[in-house]
Formats: sequence, C-alpha cells, structure tokens
Amino acid sequence: MLEIDYITVISSVVLILSALLTPLFNPFFRKPRISESATTDEGDTNISAEQNENAVSENNEEDSEPQISNSPTAIAPPVSIVFTPNDDAETLSKNLSIYLSQDYPDYEVIVVAPQGDSETEDILKIYSENPRLYTTFIPESSRYMSRKKLAITLGVKAARNEWVLMADIFCAPQSDQWLKVLARHCEDRRNLVIGYTRYEDETPDFWRFERFHTACYLMREDQKGKPYRCNSNALLFRKSDFNKHDGFRGNLKYLRGEFDFIVNKYSHRDSLALENSETGTLIEPYPTHKHWLNKHLYYMENRQHLERSTAHRFLFGLDQTAMYLNYILIIVAACCSGFMQNWILLGAAGVALIVTLSMRMLIAKKVLTLFNEEIPAWKIIPFELRLIWQNLNYKIKYWRANKYDFISHKL
Repeated sequence: MLEIDYITVISSVVLILSALLTPLFNPFFRKPRISESATTDEGDTNISAEQNENAVSENNEEDSEPQISNSPTAIAPPVSIVFTPNDDAETLSKNLSIYLSQDYPDYEVIVVAPQGDSETEDILKIYSENPRLYTTFIPESSRYMSRKKLAITLGVKAARNEWVLMADIFCAPQSDQWLKVLARHCEDRRNLVIGYTRYEDETPDFWRFERFHTACYLMREDQKGKPYRCNSNALLFRKSDFNKHDGFRGNLKYLRGEFDFIVNKYSHRDSLALENSETGTLIEPYPTHKHWLNKHLYYMENRQHLERSTAHRFLFGLDQTAMYLNYILIIVAACCSGFMQNWILLGAAGVALIVTLSMRMLIAKKVLTLFNEEIPAWKIIPFELRLIWQNLNYKIKYWRANKYDFISHKL
C-alpha cells in the first residue's frame, strides 16, 4: 500500500492550488471589454452574444472601478485626419481612397508629405479635386528634430477642426463606418480616443500574439482610467490641447513614439475613451522584420521618458513571475517525487501540469478569438513562455545599439 504522509498531502494541495490560481495572473483573464457595435439607423444598438457574455462576466471589483463608457451615441463632431507618409507612396495609393470615402458628415483629410517626394506628389494630384483632401509639405531644410513629429505638428496647425485624428496611412479601416464609430466617443469630457489596431492574418503568429498580449494590458489600463501609452495606429485628440501644451515639446528629439507620448502627456483620469470593436479596428499589414524590431527598440528608449512606466511594467513582471514559479514548482515536484518514488506526489504534479496548460490555453484562446486573432491553441503556451526571453533579446539589442540612433541631432 502507498503510504501517505502530511508532507505529500500538503505538497499535492499546494501544487493543485498553484495550478488553479496562477493562470488567473494573466492579461487574458483580465480581458478588456469590447466596445458596443455602432448604432443602426433606427437607433438600435447591436451587441453580439459574446460581447454580452463579456460584459456580464465583469466582477464586483471591476464594477467599483472608474468605468469609461463605450456606448454609441449620435455624436459626430467635425474631424481632421492627419497622415504623414514617408516613402509610403504605394500604401498611400492603396488606402487614401478608403479614408476619403468614409460615411461621415464633416471631415477632412490632411496629408503632410516630404517636399520633393515625386511619387507621393503624383498620387496626391490624382485626388486633388476631392474637396476633403488638403496637402502640405515638410521643408527639406527641416533638421534636428523628429520629422515624423514635425509632420504631425504641421498637420495639426493646418487642421480646421477641434478634433484631430492621427493615423498611419499604411493601416486600413475595414469599412466606411470606421470614422463614425471612433468619433462617437468625442464627448465634452474626453480629450483622447484610441482606436484599436491589429496585424493582418498573414503576419507571423508570434508577432500577432505578442502585440495582442501587450494590447490587453494597455486596453485594461485605458478602460480603468489609467492610460499609459498607445500601441495602436489611430488616435483622436483635441487641437486646443495640443496647441496649449506645445505639442511634442519635451520629446520632439525622439524619432518615434508619437502615439505613446501624446497619450502619456495629455491623458488624465477618465479623459480617454477606447474603441476596439471590429468596425473601429485598423488592420496593419505584415511588417518587415526590421520594422517589427525597430518598433520594440524605439519603445525601449521612449519608455524611460514616459510617466507611469514602472507601474505598467510591474503587472507584466508579476504575471510572468507567477507563471514561471508555477512551472518550476511542478517540475521540481515531479523530479523529486520520481527520485523518491512518491507516486502520489508525482500524480499530483501531473494533474497540476494538465490543469495549468488547459486553463491557460482556454482562457487565452477565448479572448484571442473574441478579437479575431486566429492563433492555434497549441501555440499559446510556448508563446507565453517565449515572451520574457524575447523581451530580454530586445533589451540586449537596445543596450548594444548606438543611442543616437533613437534621437535626432541635438540643437
């Protein structure tokens, strides 16, 4: 007969409890709410069954937190969309017509392009008769500052409307209702609206998983009224705020991070709305490896100058620590029990492993599917384990990089 001692019982209970609890330390478990569907012409709000289930699942603790309403309204303020293409003539040609044909009563599209970019100029001439389009150019002599941020600043100054929508032209809306569902959040109490962005389906699974994993942290912070930064490609803000606080002053020399710096600088508690419905989502094309890597390296530089960075990164660290400690506990228990021929403890370790893998895959798969991220369930565990080592790889590459690669020449 097997002898059962207190140490075996306690160890087995600890293993099972750890397996049940640690999957809850997970951004997928703290899933962000999905914005309600756009209002129909009759004024009815269409909310999918999954969205209703998602809303009902919010616990009492979340109900006591400051909530940011995503209810569709009839709000449709005039909007100025600003694009800053840089050697993006191909995508400008492909996507500009989509933005110019949005089903929205009053908006303009401002394109700020580098002077002398003949391909971009040729494309803009094709649409020159469109009354919604306005173009301006960055002087070739502009130096010693981020040309991207300079272009945005010029676009904001040219805007004739209070609400300015900054977006990347290489990303595309999924319908002509995109602008309408974003702008419905432009209430008096708001000064920022973030639109969700995801990679197209052809993008490598891990890149899509990593981006969505990060987005879950950021969207929950947005919805709790504690925004940190923006990893999307669409952002509505007020022109008056931008001018009053001198735009990008304080971070103009950093080459990238324009979305991050605006959210971090201009947001305050409950002033930001998030639009992450399918209609309000932009699709970003499969990036090159260089673009994907540079995006992470630029963030490594920029986060040192963002407020609330430590608090944001603490939760990720806590989740990763809980996950790895659970796996380590299971492995140690399995090895020790096998060596001591304690089959009860070995069985408990096996059960704990099965529970851990099953819960983590089910929780993640449900949320990934909710946001139209079709990633095979069997890839979820290795992707979760890879995240922290991938971050270490980014840090090593950043430490080895020339830091002047991340900033323009100093004045």
